[in-house]
Amino acid sequence: MKIAVYCEKMREDGLALIGKARAMAPKSRVIALCEEQDEAVLSCGADELAYLGLVLDDCAQACRVAEVLKTLGPDIALFPATVRGRFISAWAAAKLQTGLTADCTALSITEDGILKQTRPAYGSNLTADILCRERRPQMASVRPGVFPVPASTKRVEDRAFSDLSGLAAPSLLELLAHTPVEGGASLSSARVVVAGGKGVGGAEGFALLRVLAELLGGAVGATRSAVDAGYISYAHQVGQTGVTVRPELYIAFGISGMIQHTVGMSAARTVVAVNTDKNAPIFRSADYGIVAPWRETALYMLQFIKERKGLI
Repeated sequence: MKIAVYCEKMREDGLALIGKARAMAPKSRVIALCEEQDEAVLSCGADELAYLGLVLDDCAQACRVAEVLKTLGPDIALFPATVRGRFISAWAAAKLQTGLTADCTALSITEDGILKQTRPAYGSNLTADILCRERRPQMASVRPGVFPVPASTKRVEDRAFSDLSGLAAPSLLELLAHTPVEGGASLSSARVVVAGGKGVGGAEGFALLRVLAELLGGAVGATRSAVDAGYISYAHQVGQTGVTVRPELYIAFGISGMIQHTVGMSAARTVVAVNTDKNAPIFRSADYGIVAPWRETALYMLQFIKERKGLI
């Protein structure tokens, strides 16, 4: 079996998919399709690095990816379900006239050697297992943070390398304007996540959580209910219909702890939950629970951290 994994520049999502490919099909040949010449993909389990280079026109890049997949003929092609990854995978799948399961949360190989692709369905009230029995490659994009980044083996001497950066593709997009998104740590890769639920009361509450997150060098997360209420943008949503995170520390303020949210932060190493309801489900997912008002606790944490950092 041959598995191709698309690796975006400066992202760990591709490394995580390489590790998953190796784990679910140990005898397969894993080929990393890379936007940069990074030996990390080889030391993390890929057998071959196919260097594509980076084309800013995503349409052109997707055409190149489709041509490479057609040439390599993999059984499976995996992509990170980032903004670019979703676009490139969908465009390439259409070019190759094969199926694509987007935003997967689990992958496995059946006894028949078919890729079983699992993703949320029906408003995330259940999950669907999808098989692509006839067309090849079987293509899937996987939600960032679902799988861990594998440990480096540091064995790259016997790995293959090919340079495909000269492959031409027509430019189909014209850049008219560029508006930078808000700064701060990336939620999916943040080592600390300070999250709030509808219990924080509004945008003002999330402004306080943002200050705490910045002091901790982390990012702000939110529940779906808080996003739906307009307290914060969808980009911060953690859970089954949002981002999956695996930080070192996850602090949950005013979050009830419904399964739709906790499934997105269950891989956090340490979880601290703050809620006035001692019976809130979030405490079942927490390593440490604080039964107290969220604002009072957040202000206390801010005071403590500022004192430790010598800011006051």
